[in-house]
Amino acid sequence: MVMLSALPVRFHALPLGTQFTLLVAVPSVLLLLVGKQVFLRDASLWGLFKEFLRTDWKYLGVAWVVTQGVNTLALHFHAGRTFTGVIYAIEGATVTAFQAITSTPLTMFFTAVYLAGFPFVVLFTYFKLKVHDEEQARRYAVAYVILVLTAVPFFVLFPVKVSSLYLTTVEPLMYELSPAIQYGIFSTDTLVKAFPSLHTGLSVLAALYARKAENAYAYTVAALSTGIVFSTLYLGVHWVTDAVFAVVLVAFAYYCSQRVSEPRWSVVSREMVAALRRTAARVS
Repeated sequence: MVMLSALPVRFHALPLGTQFTLLVAVPSVLLLLVGKQVFLRDASLWGLFKEFLRTDWKYLGVAWVVTQGVNTLALHFHAGRTFTGVIYAIEGATVTAFQAITSTPLTMFFTAVYLAGFPFVVLFTYFKLKVHDEEQARRYAVAYVILVLTAVPFFVLFPVKVSSLYLTTVEPLMYELSPAIQYGIFSTDTLVKAFPSLHTGLSVLAALYARKAENAYAYTVAALSTGIVFSTLYLGVHWVTDAVFAVVLVAFAYYCSQRVSEPRWSVVSREMVAALRRTAARVS
């Protein structure tokens, strides 16, 4: 009991960056393990790990590299002025309505959905699809990459501030919840790439592809994706326009991914993996 009571003290003694990493990583891993037990009961962890080393690392690795590249690009390069006023001219203070009712427990819940529910939905959907239809899992990875890449021009050329940093009527609920969360977000995000909302886009994309798995999983992802979209608006991160336009990009990414032929996809995947290996060789 004494050791358990000391855990919070030890946690808060850690650097803020470490605290933030743990706040995101630990719940995310736990959700993945729960998801495995609920939705992949017949699969062994060792079998999933071996399959990851055999094939999955290529598709997930490409998605990860693209994501990191886009985040780095958006962090260091964007237009000198922001266009938040354009978004405000379109929708006004509509997003204020999502904070009509606020409370600390509600903020904690939606922060958990935003930080941990999002990676679970996006990542686990690949593994769930792989069990039911390996080809659709690959198409999902393609759609992910297309969606992230199509957001780049808007992040770079059309920077938009998060809603809570522009509207005085919207509280930055997530940023004020914990010093660790504030540090983690502020140190890795410019807070001027709200348009479009990739949290919305990638979770909606996962929900679209989850329909190709079993119904129970599809309904679960639909519910979680709805919660993720709502969390971005409730927490003062995104505008309604961000979410709407993200859905438009999702439709484009889904359409393209469903029309990539198997031979063409194989060539693209081989070329991207070869490029990753060349990059790794140069670095080493």
